[in-house]
Parts: sequence; C-alpha cells; structure tokens
Amino acid sequence: MNNFNKGLTLNIDNIAEGIFAVDKEMTIHRFNVAAHNITGWQAQEVIGHKCYDIFQSPNCGEACPLRETLEKNAASYKKVLVKNKDGRLIPLTVSTMSLKNKENSIIGGLVIFYNQTQVNPSSFGKFNELGLIGSSSVMMEVFQLVETVANTDCHVIITGPTGTGKNVMARVIHKLSRRKNNPFVEVNCAALSDTLLESELFGHERGAFTGAIAKRIGRFEAADGGTIFLDEIGEICTNFQAKLLRVVEQGEFERVGSSKTIKVNVRLIAATNKDLNRLVKEGRFREDLYYRLNVFAIDLPPLATRKSDIKPLVEYFISEFNKIYENPKVRISDRAMALLYKYNYPGNIRV
Repeated sequence: MNNFNKGLTLNIDNIAEGIFAVDKEMTIHRFNVAAHNITGWQAQEVIGHKCYDIFQSPNCGEACPLRETLEKNAASYKKVLVKNKDGRLIPLTVSTMSLKNKENSIIGGLVIFYNQTQVNPSSFGKFNELGLIGSSSVMMEVFQLVETVANTDCHVIITGPTGTGKNVMARVIHKLSRRKNNPFVEVNCAALSDTLLESELFGHERGAFTGAIAKRIGRFEAADGGTIFLDEIGEICTNFQAKLLRVVEQGEFERVGSSKTIKVNVRLIAATNKDLNRLVKEGRFREDLYYRLNVFAIDLPPLATRKSDIKPLVEYFISEFNKIYENPKVRISDRAMALLYKYNYPGNIRV
C-alpha cells in the first residue's frame, strides 16, 4: 500500500465527484468524501479491501470497466450498479482511467463516479417505442433505473399501484436485456390457487394428481435462458414461498409427482401492489425470499403524481386505437384534455 501511495500524487478529497483509487490487484487505497456521500461507506471501512468485495456489482468480473482499463490501459465510461452500505443496488455512471508512476508504469486505476441524476430526455425515446410512456422527470428517473439494470442478470421487483404498467415494465426490461431472444414467461400469481400455482410454475408428471393425464412442463422450465415475470407475488401463500425461494437461490426444482431435480437459468422479475416489507413484519411473507427478490427495486409512480404524462399517454392510446380501427381522423378536444388533467385518478388509470 505504501509503494502505491508513494507513486500516487493525487489530492481527491476536495473533488465533488465520488473517487476511489485501486492498485493492480483491485485493493482500494484512496476513497474521497464524495464517494462516502454517494455509497454510505466510510474511507476507513473500504481502504485495504478489494473493490469487488465492497461494491459487489453485477458488473464485476468480465464486465468490470476498471479491469478493462487496467488490462488495456484505456479509459472507459459506463453505467453500472453497485451495492451501497445498506446493501441496496444503486445506479452510477463511472469513468475509469489508469494510474501511472514516474516511470510511466501502470500502478493501478482511478474510478470517478456519480449518481445518475442528470437526464437527457432525448435518449429515452426507445422506452416510448416499447410502450413505456412518459416524459415527466419522475419517469425519466425510472427509465434510468431500467436502462442500468436491464443488461444485468439481477432479480428485479417492481412495485406500484394497480394500473401503473408493471407488466409493461417487466417486458421492457426483458427486451433490453441480453436474454431478449429467449423466452419471456408471465404468470399472474393471484389468478391461481396454491395447488395450481405449484403445478403451473414447476410442471407435473402424469398421474401426479387427479386430472394430470399427461406430463406438463412448468413456466420456469419454459423460461429457461430467459425471463419469468411473477405478477402479484404478494398473493402467494407462505408454504409455497419456501419452494419458490429454492428456485431463486439455487435455480432448481422438481415437477409435482417427480423426484428428479431440474436446473434452470432464469432471470426473475416480480411485481406487487402490496407493501412487502409490511407483509414481512406481519409474518405473511418470508423475509429470506423478500431479501432474495429485492435485489433491485423499481417503484412505478401513480398517474396522479405525474400528470404531465397524461397528454403523451392519451396520444399513444389514440394512435394505437386508430391503427386497430383504421380511423386516423380521431382526435381529442382541448376541453376533454382539460377534464383529464383536472381528474384526481383515485384508482390510477383504471377507474
């Protein structure tokens, strides 16, 4: 550590951006005040530790921009996810560069990072094209989260009132991910009884129960290599939650009526309009399952808090209906639009 710091003549304490410096073995040697403010970690807690042990980012490994800089001596600029001190993944924009001593030899790397708070609305047109409509500042922040998490394999939990578009959000995450060419499988947990839910998700063997006249693969098996979306996950019973936890943790299960273990590689996106944290405290939702699912959370705001999105939403729906009914002349009057803006949307979009 001393040799590294002797070769590093750099004052980072008064710089507004978060900055930390590592040696070639990824050990942290410097960590400024702004880095603490963003991540929650104190300098004394991280110095001397490997950066990947502290931040536990899905980008660690082959996708690590810092590793790429050290190996290729080339600066990089990327959006990444890192864990803060509270264990929550947060989106950051990072720039990396190599650090050299007086002999021009690489001795480590420098990471400059900041929260993704500055938004360029024009860069998010792709979300509108995918059906996730909005141009308000709160939706811009949501789009940032989606763009950052989509290309990782993190499990995601989407929260928000009924009608906010949680299923649309799940599909967008899948379409922007590396799994986009593999299956996207959607299951509404609230629409199935506990017995049927197990068979639906894990499949069953012939004769496993009355009416099981043939073997049937489950939704997890069908989603192998892709994404499974479990909507209304707050509705599943605690007994089944234990079985679901095993799939989330180990990626394996057995069909109903079988002892053969099936392994799958599935990204799980869950959604709920319930307060899962409250359900955990009430003993109605397993804490360990909640911890596994809540790797990255996206909260979709109700329409009442983003009324500037009413106009683009109305225009989108009119355009879609015009395509269906082949009637491009349909428009909305200024008076009708004014009424939509005045409404308080107590039931969100669904009234």
